[in-house]
Amino acid sequence: MGRSESALICSDADRSPPGDDLLGNGSRSITINSVSEPHRVIIEADYCADGIWLVTTKEELAATTYEEWRRVTTALYGPPPSHRQWGDRLSDQLLDDLKAWNRSWDGCGGLWESAEADRAWHEQGRELAIRVQDQLGTDGWEVLYRWDERVHRVHPPGSWPADTWEQELLGYPPRGRRKPQR
Repeated sequence: MGRSESALICSDADRSPPGDDLLGNGSRSITINSVSEPHRVIIEADYCADGIWLVTTKEELAATTYEEWRRVTTALYGPPPSHRQWGDRLSDQLLDDLKAWNRSWDGCGGLWESAEADRAWHEQGRELAIRVQDQLGTDGWEVLYRWDERVHRVHPPGSWPADTWEQELLGYPPRGRRKPQR
């Protein structure tokens, strides 16, 4: 299990504050208040990661250049914090627990010695997702987690096949058709 490269973004410490021209095309129409869908995070492990990822919005996915993506991301989320990522929204204990959970996956690459160990690790991920949802709240935030071949949502409850959740939940185009051909 690794993160889906197309659906997730890492923190971008190089983001600059939004300027007058957020999209580079004279538009100021994308702001955090104009996003009609909730912000989403997924609790998922990957090498040398923190166990929590922002899920890319349709607006970010539609960006055709890195500069445009930076402008959209900054407009949606504001500049990155100067302190620990997520430290303004999640407790230090929860962040430490997410990091430890991710590190346990790093150690074995997700290849557990038994089915019981695999189930216990996934259960811990589910419990972390519930704790993240509790701390973020349900107003404007959805927390997802992967278990077996499905991606689950904490609140409101929901579940999608891991291979197609991006299309079914997020409305992404099918893989391989993400960017318009020029």
